[in-house]
Amino acid sequence: MGDQGWISLYRKIQNSFVWTNSDQLKLWLLILMKANHSENKFLFNGEEISVTSGQMVTGAHILASEFNEGVPRDKAVTWRTLWRWVKKFENAEMLTIKSTTKYSVITVNNWGEYQEHDKPVTKQRQATDNPMTTNNNDNNEDKEPPVDYAALINYLNEKSGRAFHNTEANRKLIKARLNDGFTKKDFQKVIAYKSAEWKDNADMSKYLRPNTLFASTHFDDYLNEANTYIASQGKTKTTSDGQRQGKTTEEIEAERKKHAEEITRRAEERLNNEHGD
Repeated sequence: MGDQGWISLYRKIQNSFVWTNSDQLKLWLLILMKANHSENKFLFNGEEISVTSGQMVTGAHILASEFNEGVPRDKAVTWRTLWRWVKKFENAEMLTIKSTTKYSVITVNNWGEYQEHDKPVTKQRQATDNPMTTNNNDNNEDKEPPVDYAALINYLNEKSGRAFHNTEANRKLIKARLNDGFTKKDFQKVIAYKSAEWKDNADMSKYLRPNTLFASTHFDDYLNEANTYIASQGKTKTTSDGQRQGKTTEEIEAERKKHAEEITRRAEERLNNEHGD
């Protein structure tokens, strides 16, 4: 798609979660501007692809390159974060994603309703569409359901054995990670995994707290650790190369214990360096 032309932007976007995060708003506008306005065919990575109006072909790294063009290195947003936001848009039913090993096709939902203007805008249609009006306080189509902060704090208390409260500081931490594109399920994974790992460790249990678990410098790492562990539980106890063949249950458990101790040691070193303990 070229740089010419224009897109429509409706006032009700002010009611959307993207309005509260300038980078997510920029990403949404980029997708709208990159989407094709009509049927088209073109080559992408040597493959001819057909798209319809409201669709764009991209990849996580290509999208990041376009998003960060002209942005100072220290202000750039990583491709992983951007793709989480795209998935967040999908969860909010703003778009759909179909991916192959080579590319992804993003389709903006309701494209024809908001971006095609071959029908005259009558007073009746304007009243029906609502987004054209200035007052959209009763239009909740793009609003996310309210965050149940208390439920997440209670879940942390249940898993960690602590007694944290639903304070403004804790809500800010949760909201910041949600704005980064993480989900309630991600919070539950981090809480459950780190609680199981640290709860009975006298040195590490003190870090089962919101300002450590939900910090921007930790949360993504902890989530990756949790996802890795969850994925490992679906694997057989014998590796593909037969490494564990012939080993007793006690030997396998000893290996797991040693691995867990190593993870704890590394985590403790990292936290000690950051907190000066």
